[in-house]
Amino acid sequence: MKVKLLRILFMLFLSNTIFGQQPENLEIEKRSNPIIFFEGFGGLSVVKNLGVSGGVGLNYQLEQSLFTFRYINSAGYTRKNDGPVIIAPSVYKSEDNVELALMYGRRWVKEHHSYSVSAGISRNNLELESRDLDGIRTVSTTGFYGFPFEANYKRFYSKKRSNLIYNVLIPSVGIKLFGDIGKYTFVGVGVSVGFGLCKHY
Repeated sequence: MKVKLLRILFMLFLSNTIFGQQPENLEIEKRSNPIIFFEGFGGLSVVKNLGVSGGVGLNYQLEQSLFTFRYINSAGYTRKNDGPVIIAPSVYKSEDNVELALMYGRRWVKEHHSYSVSAGISRNNLELESRDLDGIRTVSTTGFYGFPFEANYKRFYSKKRSNLIYNVLIPSVGIKLFGDIGKYTFVGVGVSVGFGLCKHY
């Protein structure tokens, strides 16, 4: 009888220990698996004139909340006043804008793709150049705050683990719509390529 009682007590103790540890283990696993990803992007853009933009972004996701630091360099080009066009127009860089931005947004993840939208605040430094008919350059610089925004669609490695860099990073490719509303507004669209820490979805 004593042996049976000891067995029952031992089984109760063991079951309580196992079930008592499960929530804690799940919580640790959840905390130890963040979503952090880095991306580079580039494409066409318009400041005052048509040009190109390129930049990088560092993103951190907590549940569906997305926090982003973004750097963009945007350039616009103007045709030179040097006569008729023979093959291709001669242009010069008339706008050169550098943006540093902090943004907050939402990101929704499916099986092997994601959508996100973000907006925030930015600091811009814009250099404007103009040339007269004699080719004399006039350059001015202005700084201003703006309201950056972006929308993303990304496709990434569909498996839980990739074979890239010892199964740590997952590559992604996507389309980005980006811009900044301020004293000088710009908008652009391009392609993004990124790498992120592996996450179980």
